[in-house]
Amino acid sequence: MSNAAFPIAPLYEGAGTFAGFTMRRIGKQKPVHELYSPASRRNEFPNADYRLLLRTSLNIAKAVAAVHATGCVIGDLNHSGILVGADATATLIDCDSFQFSKDGKTFYCAVGVPDYTPPELQGRSLENILRTPNHDAFGLGVAIFSLLFLGRHPFAGRYRGRGDMPEERAIAEYRFAYSVDTSRTQTEPPPFAPTLAYVPREMASAFEACFGPSGASGGRPKPADWISLLQQAESQLVKCTATAGHYYFSSAPDCPWCRLEKAIPGFVAFPSPLIINTTTPPNLGQLINAIRGVTDPGSAPALSSAMPTVQSVPSAQNKGSLDSSAGQFLLSTVGGIAAAILLGLGFVPPLIGLVALGASAYFALRNPKKPHANGPRSYQLKQAWDQVEQRYRTEGDASRFAEARRQSELRIREYNDLPNEESRRLADLSRRQREMQLKHFLDRFSLVNAKIKNVGSARKATLRSHGIDTAADISRQSIEQIPGFGPATASLLLSWRAGLERRFVFDPSQPINPNDIGRVKSDIAQRRLALETALKADLIAIRTTAAEIQRSRTDLTNRARAIWVEFKQAEADEKVRVFGDVVARRWVFGVACSAAFIVAGANSSGPRATTTSSAPTSSRSATIAPNVAAAPSSNPPNVTLPSRTTSQPTASPQAWNSVPLIAPRAESPTQDLQKSVAAAAIAPPVLPPLDPPREIRPPPQPPADPRPSVAQLTPNAAAPDPGLSRLKDLGFAASVEPSWSAAALSGLREFKVVNHLPPDTRLDLATTQALQSPRAIARNRSFLGGWATDPSCAQGTQLTISVQEARTDGGVCTFEAFLPSRSGWTVRGHCQVGADRWPATINFAVSGIALSWSSAKGNATYYRCR
Repeated sequence: MSNAAFPIAPLYEGAGTFAGFTMRRIGKQKPVHELYSPASRRNEFPNADYRLLLRTSLNIAKAVAAVHATGCVIGDLNHSGILVGADATATLIDCDSFQFSKDGKTFYCAVGVPDYTPPELQGRSLENILRTPNHDAFGLGVAIFSLLFLGRHPFAGRYRGRGDMPEERAIAEYRFAYSVDTSRTQTEPPPFAPTLAYVPREMASAFEACFGPSGASGGRPKPADWISLLQQAESQLVKCTATAGHYYFSSAPDCPWCRLEKAIPGFVAFPSPLIINTTTPPNLGQLINAIRGVTDPGSAPALSSAMPTVQSVPSAQNKGSLDSSAGQFLLSTVGGIAAAILLGLGFVPPLIGLVALGASAYFALRNPKKPHANGPRSYQLKQAWDQVEQRYRTEGDASRFAEARRQSELRIREYNDLPNEESRRLADLSRRQREMQLKHFLDRFSLVNAKIKNVGSARKATLRSHGIDTAADISRQSIEQIPGFGPATASLLLSWRAGLERRFVFDPSQPINPNDIGRVKSDIAQRRLALETALKADLIAIRTTAAEIQRSRTDLTNRARAIWVEFKQAEADEKVRVFGDVVARRWVFGVACSAAFIVAGANSSGPRATTTSSAPTSSRSATIAPNVAAAPSSNPPNVTLPSRTTSQPTASPQAWNSVPLIAPRAESPTQDLQKSVAAAAIAPPVLPPLDPPREIRPPPQPPADPRPSVAQLTPNAAAPDPGLSRLKDLGFAASVEPSWSAAALSGLREFKVVNHLPPDTRLDLATTQALQSPRAIARNRSFLGGWATDPSCAQGTQLTISVQEARTDGGVCTFEAFLPSRSGWTVRGHCQVGADRWPATINFAVSGIALSWSSAKGNATYYRCR
C-alpha cells in the first residue's frame, strides 16, 4: 500500500528471534499542519495555493479509504500522523497503532489525540475500546476542515454561554462552532474566519453531519463520500480577480482570503504565483548569455517611498468622541495633579514626589504608543506596518541573488579555462618526460619476483597490502609508515630501486605515453560535462531567486499600501477624538500639574506663617488631645490622630510630658511618629483647652496607605506569615519562609496573575481575601508550568509557560497584559518564530491535566508535565 507506511517484511536475528520489520521510506514530505498553517506554509510550501490544500484533502481521504479497505481502523488519526508533499501526495505514518484483528483476536488502538477524538469517546480510556470506521470519520473530517479553513479547528470558537468551554468539552457536547444551529451550540466562529457559506452547500452539509449529534450513530461521511465531494469541489474553484494567488469556490459570496487579509493587517493568506522558465539553451554560449541576462533585482527601494500620499478626512462619528484610552489618561492626570499638590505643600519628600509625578506622566502619555485592552487602531496598524517592513527588508533583499550570480560566474570562468588547463597539463607531461619514462621502467619490476635481503614473502605480502607492488611505488616515507618496517628495511628496498634506476636509459625521441595523455583528456571532459550541468542548474536557480525577490517585493508593497491608507485614516480619526492627540495630552498634563504645584506652593507659604507668628506660647494652647477609643486589653488601642498639628516652635516641659507634639511637615522622622502614637495610647485623655477660644489646628498630614506592601511588613521569625503558608499550600512557594523573600514575592505575583488580580507584589486586602478563599486557583490548576503534546510526556517538556512568556524550541510569546476572561485566562502580547514577529491574543483554558491554547493562528492542546 503506497499511501501508508505499513510494515513490509519482518526481520529476524540469526537464531530466528524477531528483531523488527522493514517499512517503506517516506522522503521529502512534511506534517500536514505545516501546510494548513499560514505561518509555516510560507516557509515550507512557498508556492502552495488553495488548490493544493483541496487536492491534499482529497488524497488524505483516499489514504484513509485504502486503510479501511484492508480491514484496519486507524484509531489515532491526527495531524502528526499525516505527511504531505509539495505535489499534494499524502502518506499515513504511525501505522503500528492501527487496530486490526487476526485469528479471532483484536489488537486495539490504545492512544488518541483529544482534538481528533469523536465526542462519544471524549474522556474515556481507549485501551480496550473497539474503534470503528465511523470514529475515524470524525478525525478525517477534522483534518479536512483544518486544511480548507487554514488551520482552524471546527470546535474552536466563541462560546456565548456562561462559564468555560474548553475544546474537549465543546467536542463532547457537539458544539460545532460553524454550525447553523447556533441556538443549540451557543458558539460562533472566531473573528474574521470564513464560514460554511464559503464552501459548496453539499460540503457544508457534510461538515454538519460529521460534527453534529447524528454523527455518533454512524451518520458521519465516509472516506468515499469525502472523495466524491472533494472531486466535485475541485471543479468549482475560481480565480480571484483582485489577487492572482487566491482561489475560492464559485458559490462563495466573495473571496474569503481577500476579506481575511483586509481584516488582519499584514496577513498574507496565499502568495502570488511564481512562474519560472525552466528551459535551458542547448548551446553553451547561449547558456552563459542566458545566465548573465537574468535581470538583477538590485537594492530594494525604501518601502515608504512606494506609499501614496493620503489626505485622510476624519470620520464624522469620531469628532468629539472620547478616545479609547482617555479614561486612563484622566486618572493618570489626576494622579499627577495630586503628586504636584503634595510636592508643593511639602507633605512628601521631594524624591518621592518627583517619582510619583514621573510615574503619572508615564501612564498618562504612553497609551497612544503602547497597546492596552482597547488599544488604538493606529498602534495596531503601525505594528502591522513594522512587520511588513521587516519582511520586505528580509525577503526583498537581493544579496542571495548576488551570491547565486557570483557562484555561476566562478563556474563560467572555470569552464572557459578548461582548454588552457588541458594545455598546461599536457605541457607538464612533456617536461616530465624523463620522469614518466623512469616510472614506466620501474613499473616493469614486480616486488614479488625481486630478491632482496631480509625481505621475504611475508614482508612482501605486507608491502603489497599497503599498495607497494613495483619498484616505482617504493619511497622512504611510504615504507617507514608501515608498522614493523623501520629505516633498515626501507634502506634495503631503496637500494634495490636505486640499482634498477642505474640501468634506466632515457630516450628523448620516445613519444609521451598515450595512456597519460588519455587520462588528462578524460579528466577534462568529465569536468566540462559536470560544469555544463551545474550551469544549467544555476540558470534555473538565478531565475527562481530573482522571481521570488520580485514577488515578495510586489506582494508586500501591496499589503503595506493597504495598511498605510488605513493607518493614515486611523491617525486622522484619533486626532479629532477627545484626548486622542498626544501633543494635546502633553499640554493638558503639563499645564494641569504645573498649575497645581504653583497653587499648592503659594497656599503652603502664606497661612502657615500667620499661624506661627500669632500662636501664643502657653502650654495649654500647645497641648493636643488625641481621640482614644476603648479597646480590649489584649490589643493595642485604636488611636485616631487629629487631621492637623501645630507648628508652634516652643512648648512648656509640662506639655511635653503629658502628650508629645507632632512636628510640622517633613521634619519628624517616622520613628518619632510611632513613639508619639505609642505614648498617646497609654496616656490619660486630656481635654482640649478652652482658652484661647479659637483652637489652632496642626497642618495636614499625608493619608496613610491602606494597602501596605509586603516588603514593608515586619516579619515574625517565630510565627511565619500566614500568607506565606497559604502560598505554599497553593503551590506558589517552595517552602514556608520566615519573611517575604524575593522568591516569595515572585510567587505572590504569580498567584495574583493566576487569580485575576493586579500583577504586582502588594499584599492588599483583596489579595489577602483571595489567598484565604476556598476558590483560590492553585498553581497546578493554572496555565503555569511545563507542558507536552502527549499525556505521558514521553518526549519531555515541549512548552514552558510563566507569567512573563511562553517558550518552545521553535519560538517564544512574551506577555504584556492579562485581560479578564470567563473561560480561563486571556493574554495579550507578541509572538516570534525566527524573524517572523506578530501581535497575539492568546486564550488559556485548563481542564485537569490538559491545557487548551487558542489564538488567531490556531489551536493546540498540551498536557502537564510539571
